[in-house]
Amino acid sequence: MATWIFQCNPDIFDVDKLLNEGVSVFLFAAKQNAKRMQDGDRFYLWRSQGKGKSVAGVVAKGVLLDRPKVREDDSAGRKYWRDPKNATAQTSRVSVRIDEVANKKGVLQRAWMLDDPILSDLLILKMASGSNYLLEEPHLGRIDSLWENTGVNWSRSQSLAALHVYQYTYGGSLSLRAGQPIPETATLIGRTVKGFYNKVLNFRHIDPRDQRAGFSGAGEVDREVWAEFFDPEANEIRTEALEGEYQRLWGGSSRESRRQEQGKADAAGSGAGSDYQYRPGPAPRIEGYSVIPIQHERWFVYVLALNNKKALKVGYSHAPKSRLSAYNRTIMPEVTGLSWNLAFTHEVPSVKVAELTEQKTLNQFAGKQLPSNGEILMGVDVVEIQLAIIKNSGDAVDEVSAGRGVTEIGEPWRSFI
Repeated sequence: MATWIFQCNPDIFDVDKLLNEGVSVFLFAAKQNAKRMQDGDRFYLWRSQGKGKSVAGVVAKGVLLDRPKVREDDSAGRKYWRDPKNATAQTSRVSVRIDEVANKKGVLQRAWMLDDPILSDLLILKMASGSNYLLEEPHLGRIDSLWENTGVNWSRSQSLAALHVYQYTYGGSLSLRAGQPIPETATLIGRTVKGFYNKVLNFRHIDPRDQRAGFSGAGEVDREVWAEFFDPEANEIRTEALEGEYQRLWGGSSRESRRQEQGKADAAGSGAGSDYQYRPGPAPRIEGYSVIPIQHERWFVYVLALNNKKALKVGYSHAPKSRLSAYNRTIMPEVTGLSWNLAFTHEVPSVKVAELTEQKTLNQFAGKQLPSNGEILMGVDVVEIQLAIIKNSGDAVDEVSAGRGVTEIGEPWRSFI
């Protein structure tokens, strides 16, 4: 059984009115991959933005009721075509049934997927002109998880996962980069990266030790989880108890085993993990949080240049060409006409040196940073950046050798959070 994304343009077909009026069975155009569609296949209904600036993304879920064949639209969906000629045209169509419709908070938004560690390379994001897209792993598992959890109240086990990341990054800055705790754990528990980030900041708001504001949207479950693991007398989170419960809920080898443990814990409520010995967590630090970076033999500080010559991006990676591909997927060159080019790479001896070089360079050109993304600079010549990177990498080598280099640097432009 296959799973598809079926895309609907609201300028051509009034999908919102169809869903609001409760029409469940209708015909949908099968323009691509029609021969692969089978009775019983699942599909997610994707609404594009259209001229009305609708929130683009997945709005419903359903099942195919037959195989595609050439026919006019004689179904209940006929009246929702903006142009009646589209209903009478003889074209390949498949009968579908809508089983679930997202509420306003439950729409899986296209904007979220652009920054998602798994979904950012979905074909519909790169080639948005199609109607039918086949979903395969890992995209399928990620969308299934998001559909299950988005717009739904957070469970104890999910809130606990956010507290676990909060404690892990306690006192430092928060990074949304791929491979960092926030996107990794958001993927694990089936929540959006943005939503998970907000939940972590809810715990900062609750925490009496941290004077930074955080976000005030914590719910009852979040406060119960906080009370379960925070020791007010020691003024610390019971780290080992939290770690033990996190591993019990989310450390299983399979998604199904994790879900079973999650369900048991949510049914039981608070109090689990009380047999673990208390151990204080780390003190707040201004410079960042400590993680063990992925080990690679070669590391580079790189510069990407936008093809319209208006912007440069400074970053570090063990694979700059892969980062180039990832950023180009995000801005969709086929649609926007814009693309990044790899303008410069400079090899450094370690990830610590790479991180420190990047931060030094971005700080040097702080007045040229975009407010929305401090890694992107405007009004700077690429040669200036190259020279700065070469000089700063030498300084970074000296600092790391002297023990003054940091283990992990959060993104400078997010350090105010």
